[in-house]
Amino acid sequence: MGGIYTIGKRATCDIARTVGGADGSDLVTVELVLTARELTKPGFVCDFGDLAELQQHVDQVLDHQDLDKVLADSTDAGIVAHVQAWAQENLPDGVRRLLDEVRIFTGRLPAPADDRAVHFRARHWLCDLPDGHKCGRHHGHAYLVTLPDPDQTDNLLPVPEKLREVVLSRFHGQILNEVLGFNPTSEHLAAVLTVWLAEQGMTAEGGRPFTVRVSETASTWSQFTLEAA
Repeated sequence: MGGIYTIGKRATCDIARTVGGADGSDLVTVELVLTARELTKPGFVCDFGDLAELQQHVDQVLDHQDLDKVLADSTDAGIVAHVQAWAQENLPDGVRRLLDEVRIFTGRLPAPADDRAVHFRARHWLCDLPDGHKCGRHHGHAYLVTLPDPDQTDNLLPVPEKLREVVLSRFHGQILNEVLGFNPTSEHLAAVLTVWLAEQGMTAEGGRPFTVRVSETASTWSQFTLEAA
């Protein structure tokens, strides 16, 4: 089944600024969104390591700053424009071409409600990576599985109980390399779960396929969306 792979990389900063003549100091989260139809050999849209400089730039230029003095435009739109310009100048060529959107969130991001997320812990390692890559080591994650609303990506849909049962029974407490027949990247996990839902005949409102998002860390996520037949 064909579809679109999407990943997100987030970086946070605490800022001061003036918005509409009033103090607009806040916690700001910057998010790079990248999309691809095909994955790299390891199973990535791109290596999240190629996006690590986002947090470094945010730390150096935006964090704990008065943005009225740092940026020509300290609004959300101004921050987006600044990060887009930075990305065009600093991301590797192959990664820059995948950049689809820069998004901004203000305030603390709420944790998803219990009925709209599945938490599981598991271990893995990834193959086909350069020597010394940290993801090639045996390590673990506290995973989060959610279903973004196709119409409002910031809204999460309730998780069907059958999906919750499959995720917890197959993955929780496991070494993913030993229970899956593929390199267990978050992109691959999202695609497998999305296709499984479709094969079970479970759909979102209006009969549209679910999109499954898998987060390995608080600052990264991957999701897969099936293309319309």
